[in-house]
Amino acid sequence: MAKSETIKPGYFVAISLIPGTAPEYCYIGLVQVLDEYGIRITQVEWDDQLDGVKQYSEDIFVPWVNVNSMLVCTQEEPTRRFVRDRAPKWKSQVEAMYRKAKSSK
Repeated sequence: MAKSETIKPGYFVAISLIPGTAPEYCYIGLVQVLDEYGIRITQVEWDDQLDGVKQYSEDIFVPWVNVNSMLVCTQEEPTRRFVRDRAPKWKSQVEAMYRKAKSSK
């Protein structure tokens, strides 16, 4: 389990999953709850019209054993840059990496 100082409710994350875990390889969201079993996030995206974070109505729970890596934005870091730029870029890179690995098999 991640230490509470590393990831806390209120942080934004981009979670890279082990292939075959879920329909997508990477999810971007706002941390709601984490415990010894995993992490629950509300999925988010940047809304240019609102110039702010748009939250989806559903959450996703990811068990720690299915997490490959994570990009984390603390409350002291710029949320806009993370949700609008960094996390989507990370997600694209993760998906490209997994597609490449899958096609080389």
